Amino acid sequence: MTHLDTTAVSDRIKSERMLPVPPERVWVALTDPAERSRWCGTSAEVDLRPGGAVRFTFGTSWDVRGIIEEVEPPSRLVYSWDADEDAATEGVKPPMTRVEILLDRVPGGTRLRLVESGFGALPAAIRDSAHEGRTVGWTQELDHLVTYAGVEG
Repeated sequence: MTHLDTTAVSDRIKSERMLPVPPERVWVALTDPAERSRWCGTSAEVDLRPGGAVRFTFGTSWDVRGIIEEVEPPSRLVYSWDADEDAATEGVKPPMTRVEILLDRVPGGTRLRLVESGFGALPAAIRDSAHEGRTVGWTQELDHLVTYAGVEG
């Protein structure tokens, strides 16, 4: 099941997926850097504690950094991350958006709910492109996660 809320460059992106494995397995796929690199991007660094750093690299052109806000294994992960990776490469602190991932045990596996918010507070020059890019990105990456969890689970 795929649901994506993309109401006219809203403040948030919402997505939901069903995965055929328990929440503990999905948690590892989300938070273990080696696992995350197998379905999302090319490399990941995750210091899994409030205040810990995250860094996700996608090929040679996109490097996103952030900070862990909340960790509740195996059900909730919240982090803020760069909304404009171009600003980060120019040495400017980029604006951030907030990602909240919730995992619920359901019959047959796990329901993953993702909300990325904060687009409304972004500078107008990047708001639309950041929202569009993240909408496309989350659709692709969460589809990869469903496939990965089903195969590796």
